[in-house]
Amino acid sequence: MNGPMMGLTRLTGLTRLPFGLRASLSASMVAVALLVSLVGLTVHTALTMRAVVTASSERARSVAQQAALLAGRATDEPGELGAPAAELMVRRDRALAALFESSLAGDPTLYDIGVFDADGYALAHSEPERRGRRQPARPAIAELRRGDPLVQALRLLGPPRTFDEVVELSAAGEPFGEVRVGVSTALLREQVMGSLKAGLWVMGVALLLAIVVALGLAQLLSQRVRTVVAGLQRLREGEFDYRLAVEGGDELALLASSINELGERLQATRVRAAAGELDQGELLQATDRMAAWAKVASGLLHEMADPLNAAGLHLGHLKRKWTDAKPEIARHLVVLEDELKRLDQVVKGFRRFALLGEMRPEWFDLRALLNEVAGRAREAMSERRLELVLDLVELPERFWGDRTLLRQALTNLVTNAEQAMPGGGHVTLGARRSEAGVELSVADEGVGIPEDLQTRIFDLHFTTKDDGTGIGLAVVQQIVRMHGGRIRLRSSPGEGTQITLQLPVRSLETVHAA
Repeated sequence: MNGPMMGLTRLTGLTRLPFGLRASLSASMVAVALLVSLVGLTVHTALTMRAVVTASSERARSVAQQAALLAGRATDEPGELGAPAAELMVRRDRALAALFESSLAGDPTLYDIGVFDADGYALAHSEPERRGRRQPARPAIAELRRGDPLVQALRLLGPPRTFDEVVELSAAGEPFGEVRVGVSTALLREQVMGSLKAGLWVMGVALLLAIVVALGLAQLLSQRVRTVVAGLQRLREGEFDYRLAVEGGDELALLASSINELGERLQATRVRAAAGELDQGELLQATDRMAAWAKVASGLLHEMADPLNAAGLHLGHLKRKWTDAKPEIARHLVVLEDELKRLDQVVKGFRRFALLGEMRPEWFDLRALLNEVAGRAREAMSERRLELVLDLVELPERFWGDRTLLRQALTNLVTNAEQAMPGGGHVTLGARRSEAGVELSVADEGVGIPEDLQTRIFDLHFTTKDDGTGIGLAVVQQIVRMHGGRIRLRSSPGEGTQITLQLPVRSLETVHAA
């Protein structure tokens, strides 16, 4: 395989970019840090709720067992008449009352404690006014413990409810009542929120650190990508002796090395062309390599666009939800948004470079293409004071090139000519044979282009229109270069503009215009 073909193979292989670049960009985006923080906060909240509920349930169980033990001892003592009087002994037991007081003081999640007979009447209670009254049974605390984190969260955040830990009582081997220790969801909620405050502070600090690190990584990647874009720009402008600095061993370094290699090959091709040693086939191979670079840029664009879009989306969600952010945090969010916009502009630079896609040359009827472009332009001009004149002199019967790209170039030129004549006029679409091949031209009778701006109108992003994008003429120039041709501008203020595309041909079979 010869040198140019090997170079093309290498460039084609670059379109299969490794996953590392996308992983690096994704790791640098704050959306990932925010997502991790939210997941961590959710897990921390679930674990905290379960731990608080479990601990409260176990303490309630311990208190209930202690109360049952004291109540059981009280029923073993003889009553005033010498017979067991369980209920009377329980009411009078001071140790039981002391246990109620100390347990409620030591555990903020316990709501009440009581000893009840078989009919549900309170024999002893932490609230004296409820003694002797009947209290309906409440849900068991085991029901609260068995729920999943979502169910527990709904119960804790919902209306206050009380769940009981129950231990049965017996006297002389016969059951006569039970001990109930109530646990309130309102008190549990206060404990959970208190435990979460520390976690929220930790999550906030971690998120701010992640933002700082992500901004640093985004800035570093942005600078490196900008350097690569600048190299592509200078290569597009014909500075084939320009070389990029290669740093590291990742995808961007591989891309920079390949751009340098392409520059060396194109520079050697230019030298050989100047010496008359370059044939047409090698020139077409060189333009094929430019098309391969468009594919590389397209692949890199795809790898970068997804994490950038995700980061922008999550940043928007964060700004909408975090409406009461502190000034320092709000400033960080603004900086993050600006950096994402700046990185997005870099990606758009790659998108514009990849607009042309891959060149697909074929034999086609050039005269038919010109008639097609003229026909569509006339349809658009029908309601305005514009007229298109088709001037075809001598053309090859067949032309070798990319029909779609040439149609795009001519359409861009005709559109620019129309916009240069808001008051109406004539647009001339011409074609003729020349010594070097074929010349296609578009001329208007518009305002013309000032001489000091004529050297810049083919630069990407440069435009003289208020609503222009600066892409159309840059694309035209790139298409001409992909065909191995040149572009020529002639313009005078107040007299109009003519842009001529000089394209080489493989063979000419001349026919005369009718």
